[in-house]
Amino acid sequence: MTLIRQLGEWVAALAAVLGPWGVFWVALADNALVPMPQGVDALLLAQSIAKPEIALLAAGMGVLGSLVGSIVLYFIAGSIGNAMLSKALSPEGIIKISKLIQRWSALLLIPVAMIPLPMPMKPIVITAGIFRMPLLEFSLAILFARAVRYFGLVLLALRYGEQTLGLAMNNLPIAIGACALLLVLYFALQFFIANWLNRSA
Repeated sequence: MTLIRQLGEWVAALAAVLGPWGVFWVALADNALVPMPQGVDALLLAQSIAKPEIALLAAGMGVLGSLVGSIVLYFIAGSIGNAMLSKALSPEGIIKISKLIQRWSALLLIPVAMIPLPMPMKPIVITAGIFRMPLLEFSLAILFARAVRYFGLVLLALRYGEQTLGLAMNNLPIAIGACALLLVLYFALQFFIANWLNRSA
């Protein structure tokens, strides 16, 4: 764990001088193996305020890094996921989260990727890999959730500058409600696309 912590500190220090590519590497590391809670959010906020001209590119790199890192963890979990999950959760917790994944699939993944919830994201990603959630569905869920989160944060930072964090915390219920609405729209779109494909077959 000490080595992982040191690696996280090294990635964070390197990210400070790499601009949007720094966001990519922090997002990749955080979603793959190296825990950096809200590290991408903080880096995006800092870059958006300091250099507004690169803010949207940085958000895009954060989304891409999150996707790559999550896919890396997804495939690692397919090989050694049970051992990883047993370190993060109790046996009862593993049973509960496996049932949730099997029942709700991406519906469970999107909220924890979109909103900085107390529930950690990695156990859900690991479980998705163990129980082989369809990779396309997994990837689309990560892309959607992270795009909403990171581009939303950047747009707020461009509009409100250093007041962004306080504004976000003061209006957290509204943000959660908006995310819930986006979640409903995501699955409605998925439903209509599936129906359209079935009609075309």
